[in-house]
Amino acid sequence: MAAGRTAISRRALERTVGAIAAQHLEVEPSSVDVRLSDDAGLLAVAIASPARIEALGGTSPGSGVLSRTNIARPLIRDEVTRLTGSTVSSVSVRVTRAEITENRRVS
Repeated sequence: MAAGRTAISRRALERTVGAIAAQHLEVEPSSVDVRLSDDAGLLAVAIASPARIEALGGTSPGSGVLSRTNIARPLIRDEVTRLTGSTVSSVSVRVTRAEITENRRVS
């Protein structure tokens, strides 16, 4: 078998990272903007995205914007590394708006 190399295009990598971020932030992939940069041979990821949060008065722990993004960042980093083989040095998330989920009452 001949030696070779497999390369992932920048656009494919951006789309993959965007889909992963959308999953963890619970938003549509089309609303996620991804910027990738080289960080001394590692992949630095910058994400701009809305974040889904509970309506005011929600009682779920970790439902606030900061909690959700702080939970999502390492999950995004680990999944990008696992799926692409690229070692991620950092993930920054800029929340562009909140997408509010309505609280459902149980009767």
